[in-house]
Amino acid sequence: MKKFKVLKLVIIIFVFISVIFINHDNLALGKGDIFREKNISIESREEKGERFYKSDRIVQGLKIVFSLGVPIIILSTGSSAKLRNVSKGIGKRTFLAVGIYGLIYSILDSALNFPLTFYGSYIQSHKFGLSHQPLYMWLKNYFLSLAIESVGIFFAISMLYSIIRRSRKRWWIYTGIISIPISLALFYAQPVIIDPLFNDFKTIEDKTTEKSLIELAQKAKIENCTILKVDKSKETSMINAYMTGIGKARRIVLWDTALNKLNLRELKFVTAHEIGHYVLSHIQKFFIIQTIVTFIVLYIIHALAPFIINKFKRRFKFTDISDVASFPLIIFIVSLCMIFIIPASNAYSCYIEREADAFAIELTRDNAAAITSFEKLSNEGITIPNPDPIYKMWKYDHPPINERLEFFKKYKPWEEGKRLRYEKYIKE
Repeated sequence: MKKFKVLKLVIIIFVFISVIFINHDNLALGKGDIFREKNISIESREEKGERFYKSDRIVQGLKIVFSLGVPIIILSTGSSAKLRNVSKGIGKRTFLAVGIYGLIYSILDSALNFPLTFYGSYIQSHKFGLSHQPLYMWLKNYFLSLAIESVGIFFAISMLYSIIRRSRKRWWIYTGIISIPISLALFYAQPVIIDPLFNDFKTIEDKTTEKSLIELAQKAKIENCTILKVDKSKETSMINAYMTGIGKARRIVLWDTALNKLNLRELKFVTAHEIGHYVLSHIQKFFIIQTIVTFIVLYIIHALAPFIINKFKRRFKFTDISDVASFPLIIFIVSLCMIFIIPASNAYSCYIEREADAFAIELTRDNAAAITSFEKLSNEGITIPNPDPIYKMWKYDHPPINERLEFFKKYKPWEEGKRLRYEKYIKE
């Protein structure tokens, strides 16, 4: 039994982390003018927020347990080796058999996670008024996502194990290199091919509004800027906007809820924030970081997997990482890495959001619109201005709303005679 001590220790440590995450009730609920937009008492908003975050902490904690537990169970029971044998029986050629394994694993993993996914994404969102999406629409999007993911896994896993079989020592380098053009293609395809499968994207009907937003982009030295609206009011009342794509596929997308609920000044500020992501090349910077992290994770898999396989080969029923039955082990190691990557990624995301906030203030010089737009955005969702540290680390990829509102109130460098941070990007 000694050979299982390392595995047991890993399980105990991360279940312990999950329990801490679930039971951390030290909420810091903010009390400010952020809640005044709707005629709802601060107490009721706090109570609703507290109930949501208690519920969501359980969901997030269980996600950690499932991401680690599912591959461990599949490995330790020898099920992965059995699944490999089934795949070989269906697909006679190695490339096809490996792809079929990936398909079956993807479907099995989705089935095991479905109750948690359904609760977290559908039931919880409806329970707290964050969504009014019909069940049939949610199911359609879920199975469409599963289909796209399964096709991707079929080819990705086939390619991965083909590379591993050809180069046991340098597979992680070759895989990292090949992932670069694939990632670039996905960044390009996301807004023009994948996103339209789920939502309808159109130009803004109000041409006066569209002209004002395009002129704002031109002020930031962006010519031929694509600004679209997406029909999200059929799913939610929340307000959102985002920038997506690379190259000619790059565009700013406004939810129709934003166009319906924000006035022109507020829309200009929200758009200016997305323009900030655009001109400051945040997607490109994220891609570079993602590439570096991919190489690091692949190397960790390369270094760690043989050791684990050697320790547990009798129970796992395979002896080498080139065996597709090792795929759950790769997933397990990636999940371990994500425990550290997610907080770091969220911290970087918050940093670039602050940059975009500062850029938007400098471009519009409309602090009042910044404040009112984010008050409205907050009031359409559930927001705790001062989240507890653990939840903030794991969940917040944007700064807390109270921090952003304070920044909007105070950041006026032109009034203090200071040089603007981003003046080189803005036309006079």
